[in-house]
Amino acid sequence: MARRLLDLVISVRDLLAAVVVAIVLAPIWFLPWRPACWLARRYGFIAFVFWGEERRAGMINLRRSYGVSMSRHEARRSIAIVFSNLARSIAEAMQFVHRFGRGEEWRTIYRLEDPDLAQRILDDPRPKIFATAHLGSWEVTTLILQRALGSGAGIARRIDNRWLDRLVKAVRLDDPSQWIEKRGGAAEALRRLRNGQSVVMLVDENGGWRGPFVEFFGRPASTRKTPALLSLLTGAPIVVGAAIRDESAPQPAFIFRLAMIDAAAEDLTQPDSLIPLTARIQAILEAWIRETPRQWRWIHWRWRTRSDGSAERYTRRDLDEAFASPAPPPSL
Repeated sequence: MARRLLDLVISVRDLLAAVVVAIVLAPIWFLPWRPACWLARRYGFIAFVFWGEERRAGMINLRRSYGVSMSRHEARRSIAIVFSNLARSIAEAMQFVHRFGRGEEWRTIYRLEDPDLAQRILDDPRPKIFATAHLGSWEVTTLILQRALGSGAGIARRIDNRWLDRLVKAVRLDDPSQWIEKRGGAAEALRRLRNGQSVVMLVDENGGWRGPFVEFFGRPASTRKTPALLSLLTGAPIVVGAAIRDESAPQPAFIFRLAMIDAAAEDLTQPDSLIPLTARIQAILEAWIRETPRQWRWIHWRWRTRSDGSAERYTRRDLDEAFASPAPPPSL
């Protein structure tokens, strides 16, 4: 009886939270694209003000990645923009789904950086492992990939609030089969690839204690090895992709960047190729991030897991220590 009562209380609490979120996000759904993104950036700034640990994590990550060339003032300013851009990414995904149904209008909001490579990827009959990151508008990246391929699925973690989870999936997915639950997702992705379906996954998150450590911005970072492992098991090529905002465009627009790693063609098929393949993916992403650093999610605990068994912390003291050395003018 007590358990049922607790479940009911949790369900009502989650429902109320979902209603509040829906009310907050409703203007972003109904407004035109630019006003919706403007409002989302304001939401992002509010998160920047109140989300202290992530704000400090972002500032520390910037300092440790760029060294003393990153001043505390510039780091704080950059992370405020990062928060705004993350909220903007949510608005862009909502606008994409709302405005571009099953027609072809969605093709007008992006341009391919390398059309020849994109055509070779589309012409290749093999299923692909698409590796992307929280760079640019990552939800738009996956939406474009799903529309362009016409099939496939993405690996993602369900939202703990079941009402929000249902809402997101109802808005985000054309078909429930496009979602692969993150827990146990590697096995399901392997099955899909062997059945000829492509898969999409984010690969710029902390890989935990089980992940191999590869260099990322000059520091060892625990990294998810799933794309490399799936490629070795299936022979499927890895395609790294990201939809980068074109801030100079008069209308909402993205530059779609692609890079392909064909392990089979490069004779990288042995088990000891796992770490080199993983490092290649991260090197591509790092190069792209360096070109548009404020479009990446610096607030993630990317380097929290350390190779010596310790973990980074993001307290006020850690922030003060990270910026203890005087810094020259900013580099961003």
